[in-house]
Amino acid sequence: MTIVRGVIGVIILFFGRELNFLFAGGMAALVGFRLAPLLPDSLPNWSDYALIIGLGVIAAALTLINERAGYFVSGFFAGGYALMEYFEPSAPTFPSLPFIIGAIVGAAIIGVFTEWALIAISSLIGAIYATTLFTLSQTAEILVAGGLFVIGSLTQVILMRMQKD
Repeated sequence: MTIVRGVIGVIILFFGRELNFLFAGGMAALVGFRLAPLLPDSLPNWSDYALIIGLGVIAAALTLINERAGYFVSGFFAGGYALMEYFEPSAPTFPSLPFIIGAIVGAAIIGVFTEWALIAISSLIGAIYATTLFTLSQTAEILVAGGLFVIGSLTQVILMRMQKD
């Protein structure tokens, strides 16, 4: 799980706006990881993976079908997951109220401010998850995440400017 989060984090850090479908799918898959332990034990073992992959594919497909709706989907899953992780980090539970509040706020922010909000939020989430690849002290982790956030944001802005010229 740590390696998956780290790899998703690195990709989202540098290409979150460019690959909005991947950002939405990755965030939905991370929500699926939190939902999977809540499935009934009577279901087959592969149902956990089906839930995780299914959520990711649906979110990515919605983003590919309609770019404007994709901003809301990305914000929904990113905001919900971020607030859920803030209140109960890495817990096998699913705190519904923080998820719903975070999802609504995230969808509103990215849905309204679109590309710029997507750059900021994807860089922040990517930096946080990229630092999970390393074992660092808390101070070093904050500094590395901050540096990665700046580098990821600048990379995405440069890519956006190059495309618009």
